[in-house]
Amino acid sequence: MQLTATAFEFIEEVDRKNDIPSLVGSFQNLIRRFGMDCFMLGDPSRPHELREDRLLASTWPEGWLNHWLSSNYIHSDPVLHQLLVRNEPVRWSKITANDEVGSRIMDEATEFRMSDGFALPIYSRDGFAVGLTMGTQHYELNRQDEACLHLASIYFHAKLEKLRAESTPRPRSRLTPRERECLTWVAAGKTDWEISQILNIAEQTAHEYVQNALTKLNATTRAQAVAIAILTKQILS
Repeated sequence: MQLTATAFEFIEEVDRKNDIPSLVGSFQNLIRRFGMDCFMLGDPSRPHELREDRLLASTWPEGWLNHWLSSNYIHSDPVLHQLLVRNEPVRWSKITANDEVGSRIMDEATEFRMSDGFALPIYSRDGFAVGLTMGTQHYELNRQDEACLHLASIYFHAKLEKLRAESTPRPRSRLTPRERECLTWVAAGKTDWEISQILNIAEQTAHEYVQNALTKLNATTRAQAVAIAILTKQILS
C-alpha cells in the first residue's frame, strides 16, 4: 500500500507543476521510490525514419543515451520492438533478443547499471503515442507496483505534453485551409495515406501539408501540432 499511496501522491503533485524540469525531476524521484534508476520517454514508432522529435524526456546516463542514439539502436532495441508489437507493458528480463545487435544492446545496458527494467506504452486519443522505458540494477516490482507506476506514467506524459504545448512559441503564421483540414484529420488519428484518400490528393501532398503545419506551429511532433492548433483555435478539438 505504501507505493500505491506514493503513486497517488505524485498524481496529485503533477497538477501543481508549472515547468518541465520540475516535472521531470518529480517523476524521477517517483521511479526511484519504486526501485528504478532512470527513464527515457520518446516516440519509437516508424523506427527506420530519421526524426529529431523522438526524445521527449530522459534521465538515462548521458554516456548510454549518447551511445544508444549515435548507434541508431532504435532500429534493433528489443524492448522498443516488444512495445510496438505487443502494445502492453513488458519487463526487460522477460524479452529474448532475436539477433546479435539486440543481444549487444541488452548486454551494453548492464555496463550502465541497467540489467533489468520496465517499459510501457502510453496512448493518446489517437492510439499509441509514446513509449516509456525505465532501467534498474535490481528489479523488485510486483504486479501491483507495475500497475501503479503505469498509471503515474500516464499522468506524467499528459502533464508533460501540456507544458510543452504551453511553452511553444506562437505560430509564425496562420495555417492555410488545406493545412487545417489535413491537421484536423491527423487529430482524428488518420495517416497521410488515409488523409490522401479522404481528400483525393497524393499521399506525398498530404504529408507536405502536415509538415508545413508543423513548421508554422513550431511543433516537433504531430501530437504537439494538434495541441497547439487547438489552443490557438485553428482547428476544433
